[in-house]
Amino acid sequence: MNRLLAPLAIAAALLAAPPVQAQLAGRTVSIIVPQPAGNPTDGVARKLQPLLQKELEQTVIVENTPGAGGSIGVQKVLSGQANTVPVLIASQTEPILTPFTIKGARYKPEDFRAIALVARLPYILVARPGLAASSPSELAALAKKSATPLSFGNIGPGSMIHLLGEQWARKTHAKLNQISYRGVPPVTQDLMGDQIDLSFLPLGGATLSMIQSGKVKAIASSAATAHPQLPRLPTIAGSDKALSDFVYGTWIALLVPTKTPADVVERLNKALTASMKDSDFQAYVTTSGMELATGNTLRELDRFYAVETQLYQGLAKDIGVTAE
Repeated sequence: MNRLLAPLAIAAALLAAPPVQAQLAGRTVSIIVPQPAGNPTDGVARKLQPLLQKELEQTVIVENTPGAGGSIGVQKVLSGQANTVPVLIASQTEPILTPFTIKGARYKPEDFRAIALVARLPYILVARPGLAASSPSELAALAKKSATPLSFGNIGPGSMIHLLGEQWARKTHAKLNQISYRGVPPVTQDLMGDQIDLSFLPLGGATLSMIQSGKVKAIASSAATAHPQLPRLPTIAGSDKALSDFVYGTWIALLVPTKTPADVVERLNKALTASMKDSDFQAYVTTSGMELATGNTLRELDRFYAVETQLYQGLAKDIGVTAE
């Protein structure tokens, strides 16, 4: 009797819980970039797209949806669309900082779960080519004695770039005129054109080549140690005792809404982990100045995301940035 019932029980279980491939079948995986084209996250997304499509054996697309500190793209992921599997590719700015610092952001960090950590990268304090300062000490002195605040480009109130500018100004007793842009590329364009004085740019995408070609002037790195591809560039932390704890970085991760079924999360995690092992993809990441990330089990990613949420919302509180 038991031998006769066993196959029926197995069949019933299979019918009750459709396999993950059935849940993904016929649905397009849409990677939402909440920044404009040319941003480091955009470059990573477009390199991952064909690799992930091959692993999943289904259509994967990349969509740029910038604006409002990245919250427009984030809301699109949370809202979802028929026959799509929405995936967010972002730094800590969009899922963690924006809902803490922008009143119009109708979500919270806990609405997301990380499914892959791709890369880590420092920020570079950069100046327009014509600015009369080339070192951290020269820049701090110039900023303090300037009759008008130096102009500083960020990618939105409460973004990581905004916070780093405020933290640097606070610790050097300088004043900055914060100017918000829709993403890193327009900030970079105005730096190259001598239209704004300063910014912190993530060392990814085209930033490294622009520094090496002299299109923007690199002043210092936010990392703890010198970057291997910019070995002569000083660190902010090493430039002044008052800045010894100025060590910050950013990351590029892929996240999904927490309501995403667990088996779909596992399938995406495995496919992304396999995609990131591609040698050409790894070469792209490292030659762009980024560091390949480790720790991509779902348990490690859950821990990572919880720690980062606490860390960077704490930074915003310390600086005194509040929702606008």
